[in-house]
Amino acid sequence: MIRQEPKLHFLYPNVDLNAFCQPEPVCQEVDFVAFEDMHAKCVLRIDKNADLEIRLRRDGPTADHWLARGIMKIVLWNEQFEIDGAYPATFCNEKPFQLIDLMSRKALRKEIGDDIFNVEISIKFDKWEGLKVMKLFQFDHRYLDSNLNLSVQGVDFYVRSKTLFKEIPGFRQYLEMNFEPGTKKYELIELQGEKSVNAFNTMLQLAFRCTFITNIHEVGELLTLAYRFNYPALKQKCEWYLLNEPETDWMQKLVFADMYNLTLLKQHVFYNTVGLAQVYKNLDQNRFLETSTLRTILSKCYELKKQKQYEDAPSTGWKPLRLAEITENRWGRMKRIPCETTQEPDVTASFERFEATFMPKHFGVELITPEFSFAEQTSSLFSYKIQLGPDHRILYKIEWNNIQTGNFVWSVFGTVHIRMNYLGTEKWAHSERVQFDHDNQSIFFEGLPIHKVFPGGVEHLLDGLGCNPTLPKVEIIVVVDKIKGLELMPAMESLEAVEEMDDEWILQPSRTHPIVCCGKFLYVDKEVLRSKSRVFTKIFQQTYEPITIPVSFDKFESFDLFLDILHGEDVNFDYQNVFGIIELARAYEVEEVLLRGVDWVVEEPTVDKLEKLELADKNSVPELQKYITDSIVDIDELFAMFKYPNRFERRMLQILQDRMISLPIPCDEMEDPE
Repeated sequence: MIRQEPKLHFLYPNVDLNAFCQPEPVCQEVDFVAFEDMHAKCVLRIDKNADLEIRLRRDGPTADHWLARGIMKIVLWNEQFEIDGAYPATFCNEKPFQLIDLMSRKALRKEIGDDIFNVEISIKFDKWEGLKVMKLFQFDHRYLDSNLNLSVQGVDFYVRSKTLFKEIPGFRQYLEMNFEPGTKKYELIELQGEKSVNAFNTMLQLAFRCTFITNIHEVGELLTLAYRFNYPALKQKCEWYLLNEPETDWMQKLVFADMYNLTLLKQHVFYNTVGLAQVYKNLDQNRFLETSTLRTILSKCYELKKQKQYEDAPSTGWKPLRLAEITENRWGRMKRIPCETTQEPDVTASFERFEATFMPKHFGVELITPEFSFAEQTSSLFSYKIQLGPDHRILYKIEWNNIQTGNFVWSVFGTVHIRMNYLGTEKWAHSERVQFDHDNQSIFFEGLPIHKVFPGGVEHLLDGLGCNPTLPKVEIIVVVDKIKGLELMPAMESLEAVEEMDDEWILQPSRTHPIVCCGKFLYVDKEVLRSKSRVFTKIFQQTYEPITIPVSFDKFESFDLFLDILHGEDVNFDYQNVFGIIELARAYEVEEVLLRGVDWVVEEPTVDKLEKLELADKNSVPELQKYITDSIVDIDELFAMFKYPNRFERRMLQILQDRMISLPIPCDEMEDPE
């Protein structure tokens, strides 16, 4: 075990005096390893004077009191000169910073004789209260009581199992589930992140009751370990670190809190939200947030607007926190939305089949990356890919690729069946009810570990499938039974030319042909329906009569009215039938009737814009949604809708927030909504 001396050191080599004309100062941040959970920052500013700011930050409970006192020595030098000085330095929770005025810019230029010089700052602490001196445990060699050998990316860790299992019970369960009894060396092959080795060492430091510093670039990997091994103490340490990390990017920190369920961090972010300009930045990432967080954002925006707080958060000068840099969780969006109730099939019912034999397309180092794939194919509705996923498990990716509609509301309901045969007689199967929509156009399914499918695991593949020529075979069937807001197939011209018909004859139809719908006979004019809809053209190609139209019972009345409209009869729209008619017009590709229904809703005066927007979202009418959204140009009108965010579903929250950031930020001249 190593005890660190309480010292702090900064070095700025080759400082250019002329560079300080820029507003950004020279800044350096270090993990201060003298005390537990302490971080330090040094900022050097030279405008009229040479100013130096040293700041300490402790990651821990905000109510804790601490103090660190010592002597700070500053040396400025180059080939022409050397100046040094000593200053007392006292840091505490109430005042964690020190400001020092070194000398004027004119005097500094006179002393150095050049524009290039070096700055060295060192602090040696002689008194501290409420802080523990940093101690590190070395796990790189075997002790007398080290009976557990763990390996991460080829780096060995020797630990005492009794201490480790007592502190992290989930780690023992993990080893028992993934390794055979009597294993001498446990290779944790699933920890393949760039920061995994350092993060694993940090976790062991905490488990053996040694204090440690959390590095910002290890936080994501540490939280992954905390969840993998069910270690709440590690999660708490990471959350304290993020609470105290000065962060100018409001949204990215909020996304991080939602990703790892850090409730204190989320509360901290909202508490320190100072103005609407701070919220506007990167709010387009709201699709990464939970629904409850989206509602809180609306409430916060309404509160800030009411208090006339429009400004942005002040810049701290710290290095911005970037999610991509601090988390190894590439699979954070592997979320499925199961549909609890079975949807009744309608005219969109269809299925697609994908069959393949596992034959790796790439070899070498690409094999251990998420981009590696065994097989892939693009069909009419879906794209299929089988690849190597996290923990060296087979990953099935199914992506909707038929139609892209931007921010429009659409959804696809269906069931996915996956069957795989491997090693001759072994079988694996999985079935799940799923939903694709505008936010989740791809769905992942996690399969078996690679070493079960291929006996030699990754090495087996690298060796050209080894001596075993048996290749796994997979079959994927996707059964689609409900599509909202999208066409089943791209618009295509009918294979048969539609006979041109006289307009006057169309206006005087003769409904003599029977069809069966929901067990009832309806009489239609086939030629009129053929002329209005290519879907009816395909339906009436059948030779048997009467033809059955698959429509659910709750849509029968709307379907009857829809037929009346197609035959030129007058139909009175109301909110009981208009959305059913719009849905049928979309399914049967009758654009004229669809727009007619949308126009009626737009012009109907008894319902306000917000209710119409909710109806558009509920009934999946993107045309109505876009029209109403584009008509909201008054910022006060928009913020008046934020009063009751709990009434909105997730998609409505995103629609309102997307519209908010497309409008200008309110200013003092604007009046609050009543």
